[in-house]
Parts: sequence; structure tokens; C-alpha cells
Amino acid sequence: MTARPEEDLTSIPDGGSGSAGRFDRVRREITERLALTYRSWARRRQLTDPADIARWAWEFVNSRRYCLMVTAAEDGPAARVLEPFAPRDGLIRLGTDPASRKVADIRRTGRCLLVYQDDRRRACVTLDCEATVQTEGHLPFKPAWRSFWAAGPDQTYVAITCRPVALEAWSATAVIAPEPFGRRSARLVRQDGRWEFEPTDRDGGRPA
Repeated sequence: MTARPEEDLTSIPDGGSGSAGRFDRVRREITERLALTYRSWARRRQLTDPADIARWAWEFVNSRRYCLMVTAAEDGPAARVLEPFAPRDGLIRLGTDPASRKVADIRRTGRCLLVYQDDRRRACVTLDCEATVQTEGHLPFKPAWRSFWAAGPDQTYVAITCRPVALEAWSATAVIAPEPFGRRSARLVRQDGRWEFEPTDRDGGRPA
């Protein structure tokens, strides 16, 4: 059977011909020029001092309402989105049910990751934390959580306290993008109460 002209696939233009193809090429060329312009601008404005990066990271964390908590479960990593309390005294605290998986994971490992992201600012911060579970004493509690704990913080409520010991930060707008430019995040570790760059390997760093 002979295909009719409208069924001949060889007659269909690809992305490289016709007005649509020309539009795609122009758009790609403009995007590439803008990317190179940004690269030139950003490399002159990078944050390179660990104290400045840590200060920016903490302000960024304080501006986010939600974070992603990652724990090491017995069968692999487990992640969930949570609403933490505002950071205070270098600590981040969260409220939860003592029967939750994250509580079991933290009691077993004493660690967690907290991940904060802002798509609009093209930025993210990951905090590697020592974590503990508090069951007694004054437990932070949000009034809106009466929806879930009608009686307030009782025996079915605990607080998780996270103390960051290392952080990774990347930002296109604040320009935290270590060399090779933009392909690594800045990784800091807490040393004697200060934030310092983590010692690098022979290649000059660690991949993101």
C-alpha cells in the first residue's frame, strides 16, 4: 500500500527546519548568552567567607516555613516534610508523635538531615544535625496543633531538638557556588563554635 502524501512521515519537519525550528534556535542562543552573562556577573560576587555563608544559611533557614527531614531507617533513608519552630540559640526544634518513625530513627542513630529549599531564589541549605528526643519538661507547641493534640502537649507529643554540626549551601542569587563554578555546594563544619570550610580532598572538594 502506498502512503498518501499526508501520511508520509519524511515530509514532517523536524526541530531544525521551519519557523518553529528557527524560534527554538534563537531561544537557545539567547538562553546561552544570558547564562554566560550571569556567570561573568556572579563569579565577581561570590560569597567566599565561611562566616558570611553560615550567616546567610541561617537567615535562609529562618525564612522557610517547612523543611524536609531525612532519617536513616532500618530499611533505608526516610524523608518527610515538617513545620519546624523558628531556630533559636543555634538549635532547630520540631514537634511530633512519639510513635512516629522519625522518633524511632533518631533514638537509634542520634542524627538527621534537614533540607530547606526556595525555588524562586534558586537556593537550598542542608543541615547535618545531631538530634535528640525530649519527652519531659517544657515542650514547644504551636496553638494550631490543637487540631491534632486537642489537650495540648501530652504523653502523645514529644519534641525533637536538632543541633547542626555541618551544613551545605548553594544559591544562585546570593552566589554561593564554589569552584568549579556552580558544580559544588559550599560545605561547612562547626569547629570550636565557628563555621569553617570542610577540609577538601585532593580534587579540591567533594561533589554536590
